[in-house]
This record gives sequence, structure tokens and C-alpha cells, in this order.
Amino acid sequence: MNIKHENSPCCQAKIYKFGDKRRQCSKCKKTWTKYAKKRGRKAKRSNRQLMNKVLGQGKKLVHLAERKGSVSDSALSQRLKKSMSKKKRENEYPKGWLILIADALWFEFKGQRWTLHVMAVRSITGGKAYFIDPVLLPGRESGDGWRQALGSIPPDIHNRLLALVSDGFRGLCLLAKENKWVNQRCHFHLIMQFQIQLGDWKNLLDSPYRKEIFAMVCGLLKTRNKEIECTEKLYELLSDKKCPRRYRMIGIEFLRRINDFRAYLKYPELHLPHTTNCIESFNKIIRDRCKHVRTPQALKLRAITLMRVRTSVNCNHRYFQQN
Repeated sequence: MNIKHENSPCCQAKIYKFGDKRRQCSKCKKTWTKYAKKRGRKAKRSNRQLMNKVLGQGKKLVHLAERKGSVSDSALSQRLKKSMSKKKRENEYPKGWLILIADALWFEFKGQRWTLHVMAVRSITGGKAYFIDPVLLPGRESGDGWRQALGSIPPDIHNRLLALVSDGFRGLCLLAKENKWVNQRCHFHLIMQFQIQLGDWKNLLDSPYRKEIFAMVCGLLKTRNKEIECTEKLYELLSDKKCPRRYRMIGIEFLRRINDFRAYLKYPELHLPHTTNCIESFNKIIRDRCKHVRTPQALKLRAITLMRVRTSVNCNHRYFQQN
């Protein structure tokens, strides 16, 4: 642009030289420098060590501020926020076919519930599960929420998914069926439902009967032989009048979805984990690192950064002797 006849920015009047480096407006006599610089304190670089200490190691900002002495915890909080906003994902995802492990945990802000959808992918050959950026949505866990969360998965990863491992949430199971994925439901959630109802601490009269059903269910989760005989015997126990109502409901639902619980036996080539414990254990870390946040925006930023600092988690599958 030709600036030979440029006018002053204040009055659009003629400009005169005012020394070597300054200029002056002919109307209001205001002067300004020819080489304007950014005013204020120079921005510091993002502090990766602070981010690793707080999110990776779980140290508190208050304790770090006490050690430094000259820096307050509010100043460290601002530095941490700046570092988290600049953190990008640096890990690479496994090559080849993948399985998806998904779980959700909820938080509450000002009386409104928010659901954080946590996802990780692992190679069908085994090894570590690598996190995908979580999705935070208002409201309770729902099928529409999971549809939106799965839609955020990059296409190059989504196209290589073969199976889904989840806690058995109905909306997730329907999405797995739509995408034609192998659906593996978590054994831990099922076993806990039966163990809570065993009644050992209550000294119930039908406690031996409940333990027999529980042992039968545990056997069906592992056995590769005599599946039909065990299933028929379990159905007879559940149909008996002595069976508690709650036990009958859980047992009938288990028999109805037994193929989802035994998918790791039906598809051994996928090396499916039979629980979502790897995600459940990481959810505890998320709650610990995010227990002091006060807004959904802060929770989302901290959760995403945490999964970019700790990029993976061990995800083992059950080894069994093939016949």
C-alpha cells in the first residue's frame, strides 16, 4: 500500500515528521512513534513442568506456591491454565484394527449434572489403550450423548473399529449394533450386582441359594464347555419361587444378553478385555485432578489436558487355554 500521502489516524489530517522516529498530526498536534511495540509485560512461555506436576503427578498448586514463596497460588493457576490451553496431543495411535473402550462419569455444577464421556482405543493384538479427547455434555448419560461422543472420534480411527467394550449401557449397546461392532459387556459390573445381593452380612435364610446362583453365573462367564447345560440349570434356579425378585431380574437380563458377556470367548482373535477396569481406574484419577474445578469449561479443559499428558493406560485381556 502506498503511504506517501497517508493521513493521521486521529484526525485524518496531514502528517509531519517529528524527529527521526516520530510523526505528528498537523491538526491536533498529537505525536506517535513510527515503530510501535506491544505494551505491557512480555508473555512467558508455557510451563510444561508445572502441568506435569499438577496433572501428571497430582501435586497441589498451594503446595507448589509455598515452595516457591514469591509466587501465589492464583498466579500459578493462571500459568497452568495458559499451559493447558496450548497443550496438543503428541502421541500416535496404534496401526491396524482397533477396539473401543468407553465409560462415562458425571459431575454437578450449580445443581445441573454434566456427563464426561471417556474413550480409549487399543489394538486387537493387545497392549496399551490410548485415550481420545473426552466429550463433556450437559445432562445425564444417554444414547444421544454417546452418539455425539462417538461422532467426535476422528474418521481414520472410527473406520478401523471392530469391537466395543462397555459397562452395558443400553444406548451404547444399540450404537454398537448399528455400527456392526462386537459388543463385550463388563463382567465386573455384573458380578458386583450379584455380590451386593448375596446377603452375607444380613444372615439371610436364602443366602446359600443366592450363592449357588452366583457361582453358576461366574461359571458361565468363564466356561467354554457345557454352556447349554449350565444355562438351563441357571434358568431353573431363577424360575424357582425361592429366588429373590432382584436376583431374578438380574439373572434373566444376564441370560438374555449372555452373548455380549461371552464375546471375548467367541472372538478370541480380537483379544477383548472382559472388563472396563482400565477406564474405571483412570476415572478415579480424573475425579482427583478435577475435584476443585467450579465450571464445566474448566473441567473440560483439565480433563482433555490430563489425557494428553497421560496418553495411555494398560489394558490387559484374559488369557485362556484354547481347545
